[in-house]
Amino acid sequence: MKKISAWDLLWSGLKLNFLQASWNFERLQNAGFLFSIRNILRKIYDKDPQGFAGALKRHIGFFNTHIFFSSAALGVIARLEETVSNNDPQAKEREIENTKMGIMGPLAAIGDSLFWSGIKPFALLIGVVIVMLGGTAKPGLWIWAVLTAFVIYNVPKVAIKYFLLFKAYYQHQQLFGLIQRIKFQDILKSIKITGMGILGMFTAVYAATDEYFVASHFVDSLLLAGVFFITVSALKRKVSVSRILMVLMVVCIIIAYIF
Repeated sequence: MKKISAWDLLWSGLKLNFLQASWNFERLQNAGFLFSIRNILRKIYDKDPQGFAGALKRHIGFFNTHIFFSSAALGVIARLEETVSNNDPQAKEREIENTKMGIMGPLAAIGDSLFWSGIKPFALLIGVVIVMLGGTAKPGLWIWAVLTAFVIYNVPKVAIKYFLLFKAYYQHQQLFGLIQRIKFQDILKSIKITGMGILGMFTAVYAATDEYFVASHFVDSLLLAGVFFITVSALKRKVSVSRILMVLMVVCIIIAYIF
């Protein structure tokens, strides 16, 4: 008979919002993960104080993955803690630790690519486009831009987080097959292509609209287009994103002082 309810999983998922509240350089997100899964461990080992102490010790160890995909790790580990026999504590600990170490890296790689390289820049781009095309003189427009960017970023975050949490718990053995079927890489590619298209259309409209077709804005448009093509070229040559951003920052500071 299962001890863990949907509410237990939901409560642990909510506590994952504090995953990095006690981040440290030795074991990274371990305290946050233990805080998130503790209520589940308490329920599983309600009549086994030794088992509960061992589980706490096990999960205070190293943990690090993408913060929004950590729910998948939590779901899998919760299921293993519940279903793996306690007859051999050492074997149970090895199985759980090996599983945890095996899934953290792939989840981090997928999450970093999808959110930090895809959804987050796309949401910010949409917000900037709304402000620039609507005119900076309209105060209320900033609110709509922020709200739009907030929704575009947070709706996928919440949906993916809780979808993976419940799927990982109820279908833990098929977790990576499930992730492959979702095709996150194809989604990321579509986001990037859409973002590039929106940026291109925004540049064209910004340069061509009568309201903005003055020398200063026309030059701004050319500079924006130039930065876009240089950045795309640098990315194709596998130049690191951090280096591109540093170069752009230095160039912008120099241009600001010159003009």
